Amino acid sequence: MEINLPNPGSIVRTLEETFLSYTIDVSFLLGGRWWGSEKRSCVSIGSTQVSPLDLKNPDLIRWASYLSPAYLRIGGTEADRVYYRLKKKDPFPERPTVSYQLVLKKKQWKQILSFTKKVGAKLVFTLNCGWSDRTEGGEWDSTNAQRLIAYTARKKLPVVGWELGNEVNGYPFIEGFRYRVSANQYVKDFQKFSLLVKELHPGAKAIGPASAFWPKIGEPHPIIPKLLSSGALAKEDVVSWHYYPFQSSRGVFAIRRAKVRNSFDPKVFEEAAMYVGKLQERASGREIWLTETAHALYGGERGISDTYVSTPWWLDLLGRMASMGIQRVFRQTLVGSDYGLLDPETFDPRPDYYASFLWKRLMGNGVISLPPSPSKRILWYCHTTKGKKKGVTYLLINLNRTPVSVRTEGMIRYRYVLKPAGPLQSHYLSLNDTLVEPDIVTKWKRRNTKEKYKIHGSTNMEIIPPLGCAFLVVKF
Repeated sequence: MEINLPNPGSIVRTLEETFLSYTIDVSFLLGGRWWGSEKRSCVSIGSTQVSPLDLKNPDLIRWASYLSPAYLRIGGTEADRVYYRLKKKDPFPERPTVSYQLVLKKKQWKQILSFTKKVGAKLVFTLNCGWSDRTEGGEWDSTNAQRLIAYTARKKLPVVGWELGNEVNGYPFIEGFRYRVSANQYVKDFQKFSLLVKELHPGAKAIGPASAFWPKIGEPHPIIPKLLSSGALAKEDVVSWHYYPFQSSRGVFAIRRAKVRNSFDPKVFEEAAMYVGKLQERASGREIWLTETAHALYGGERGISDTYVSTPWWLDLLGRMASMGIQRVFRQTLVGSDYGLLDPETFDPRPDYYASFLWKRLMGNGVISLPPSPSKRILWYCHTTKGKKKGVTYLLINLNRTPVSVRTEGMIRYRYVLKPAGPLQSHYLSLNDTLVEPDIVTKWKRRNTKEKYKIHGSTNMEIIPPLGCAFLVVKF
């Protein structure tokens, strides 16, 4: 198959440098229950107790810094079970309904903020909105959150956003139906929360409700429609949502299990855009952030989410969300389980890490309009080129099982053609038929790096391999 790349249109929107951001799950961070080798979990949370993450690990700091500038979101299911202990003498309080599971101490809070500064990121923190911070009548008790927000603002610490709750619409699946929080109740909670943030930390964003959108059915136990129509959201407040196209074999509840055979289905790739369209209809121009996403829910699917199989979907999601005006996309997670960008044992980058790095270095902030692709199995996006005044960068994704030749009226000056290094489920990546190694990141600007990976080009045609992806820097 041969196609002609369309000439770039006009710049339709401008992204922030932090568009591609990432998370660290609070369970993995503080030593809670996390996704391990279990085949099924009785609830939507991991069953393996882990040690707290060492935020002073030099490899973690190094690889995180190469993805900057970014926002770091601390969230996850157990964010709704954390007690913030800022004084050593604070007792661990008993709760009337659901007990706290984790404690965030002042020393740990300072370590999180220190790590954030070291890697060139800014922090978004998900506050406890669960039943451990609710009255017996079901109202949100802001005492715990208020203490942390006030301390952070007083010390002028680098937190840019506070998110009220993690997947509040999922509480019935996690705690049981009697612990659901109605949309009406969350609206009241958010109104209280938004005013609290503006009073205590006026430079920070109020964000919510971090609703989970499931494959095929969207937002179960919907909260966002009621929140957006209620008037509780100020214009500067941010609407947040979560999306995973698949569920891994670890979880009990599943609509679409992660398999190799469905990971390249064009209909799956289109799904997130459908949900975005519905969100934008109601958001009245407010910012929408995708504050948690990865290939598969419940820690990712081993042998799939941690391999090249995830990469075409991940790059397409970034291109699609940028083209639709989503202001930020947070990858779950920087490190942890099978959907982490880094291996949790070695901290080595996985294929999606390298893909994220290339996006950061090549796709500029200007999103350029293109006509629709002639095929649902050939996906394309176009941005200005990062750091260059002239030329554009195309991102192409070939979902065909055969190669595709692309031609352009301009000249391809640099090419970055990605495919698995070996079988489709390879943990290694090939760039221009060369095995990707850390030097593509650590020695990015060096001439010998470009020569090693055969990046230089001077042609108007490129071949995209079967199920391959490519960044093409084109000068017209």
